[in-house]
Amino acid sequence: MSGRLGSTARRAAPLATCLVVLATAAAHATLSSWGPTTQLPRPYSWNYGNALESRGSGSTFRLIDVFASDATAPQAVYTTSSHDGITWSRARRLSGTDVNAENPTIAAAGGTMIAGWMTGFSPYDPPGAPRRVQVAVSADRGTSWGAPKDLSPRGGAVDYPVVAAGRTSFGATNLYAVWIDAGTGRVRFRERSDGTPWSPPISIGATTRRTGTGFSGFANVSAVGDLVVVAWVGDAHGTVKARAIDLGTAGSATAAADRDRWGARTTMSEPVSLGQHGYPVVSSSRAVPGVATIAWNTKTSQVFTTVTGETIDPSPATIWDDGALGSRAYTGGYATAVEPAPGGFVATWAACRDTALVRDCNVGKADARVDVLVSTSTDGTTFTDPAVLANARASGLRINDAPSIVATSDHVYVQFDGATPNRSAYDVFARVATGSP
Repeated sequence: MSGRLGSTARRAAPLATCLVVLATAAAHATLSSWGPTTQLPRPYSWNYGNALESRGSGSTFRLIDVFASDATAPQAVYTTSSHDGITWSRARRLSGTDVNAENPTIAAAGGTMIAGWMTGFSPYDPPGAPRRVQVAVSADRGTSWGAPKDLSPRGGAVDYPVVAAGRTSFGATNLYAVWIDAGTGRVRFRERSDGTPWSPPISIGATTRRTGTGFSGFANVSAVGDLVVVAWVGDAHGTVKARAIDLGTAGSATAAADRDRWGARTTMSEPVSLGQHGYPVVSSSRAVPGVATIAWNTKTSQVFTTVTGETIDPSPATIWDDGALGSRAYTGGYATAVEPAPGGFVATWAACRDTALVRDCNVGKADARVDVLVSTSTDGTTFTDPAVLANARASGLRINDAPSIVATSDHVYVQFDGATPNRSAYDVFARVATGSP
């Protein structure tokens, strides 16, 4: 979403994947707390957020990460898991050997996991190649995965898909997928309930924003229990729109498959800054039932709103206004995500440093410098001053973005992409903090 971090010209060794355990009592920490680095088991990797998930608790707790890699052809989506965020399992390929796969996304509910991606949109595919949504499902906590399944037509075109999963009050475990039809601009949604066939696609909204590859609205989805929330960019001005459905209120585990049973479309009072690669991110956590968030960046700040039912407050709260942080100054940001956590909220985003560039978030320029910042809140209204999780001064890491969050009662895991400006090296990074908001 912020521009893929892959490159067909690999001229340097891949960046290591950095997992740092911070012995602090809060979810943020100073750079002096950084520890040893570890590397995920696949070089030349990236994702766009919505890529770190967890399952289980206590001794059964596992982190699950999904990413794309072009270390070998065709470009593919992989998954790996960890019990502590430090030691990772061997990467498992999820996408087939007949397509280039891009935009990985993952979700879990109980023992069921779903990974999604799109095909036909990478440097290895010709312009205008068909793009479709594919998913793979595991019913045994990731031990085995089913074959990829198409959710959109083979000859069509789609904009970045995202998947979600929720264990409903009806006892059913539901899987969801959302994307933009690049040919029509419609926000397309499909559901699978407790292993039944996928529902026919429905349209729950639309975008009028067009790019060189068709309509693009960055639709995003998250689910927890009976609550399902979708947000997207509605036009070229960056208007953020959202809809939600509470399956309990609707009275059926499969109600989301009927567009007439969704809550009303809500238009947010603050637009996302598309000039800063902005897009909305919807987040939820099984540790905080019934709550979801929608986060995005405006031209001058990072904002979010909390969703607890089908009525969505259109006026977001401010996480942080771009400006000075210690000796650094930030003039923009993007990829904002806010995770509900036991005791509050954890927010992360890619922060663009003030440079000589006219547009400091222009990550295609060699002079661009992007850090990942983190902030926490106990009430969703007042956030702590940000701390730097990924520092663009670190060797090779000039562009750091696309964070994903998993927050538990005693740890916060933040994953992000890191790259050199010329994309000669790129990989997935993370930090682990002890504590909660």
